[in-house]
Amino acid sequence: MKFYLKFLCFGLLLIFGTSLFAQNRVAILPFRNMDGNMQFNKYCYSLQEELLKAFSEKDKDAKKISIVPPDSIEAALAGLNLDPNNPQYQSDIWKVLEKLNINQAILANFNIQAERFLINAFVYDVKTKLPNLEFQAKDIFKSEKNVSECIPVIVKRLYPFFNK
Repeated sequence: MKFYLKFLCFGLLLIFGTSLFAQNRVAILPFRNMDGNMQFNKYCYSLQEELLKAFSEKDKDAKKISIVPPDSIEAALAGLNLDPNNPQYQSDIWKVLEKLNINQAILANFNIQAERFLINAFVYDVKTKLPNLEFQAKDIFKSEKNVSECIPVIVKRLYPFFNK
């Protein structure tokens, strides 16, 4: 009887454990201000938060991804004494993502051109540090007043990566 109970427990653990590990651990990083004008830094985190909410809402039923909370990433950054304003941040962030066992990362950036935001977002594989070439959200132009309208466009272009 004990053997069957152990076998049943092992089987359940295997089934549920497999489904837990089947999820992609995804990090949505703050948008990078490529313009350099500090007055636009407020959009780095506000757009990240909006994108995180939109991805969570899109995935709430499918449960294809597990989004790592930004607080966990910030704590790991602080633990390694990494500063997002440091030029080495782009190379050092990969250490943090690997440490947190993240599979994919969504990195986005914006630049100001003709008084409009030029926004690009990509899904990166953490192991290879390369963006996916098929699922990208590039060249999205929005005025500062309508910059939040980029979020549904980014989700529409990037989320299918997690359903393939």
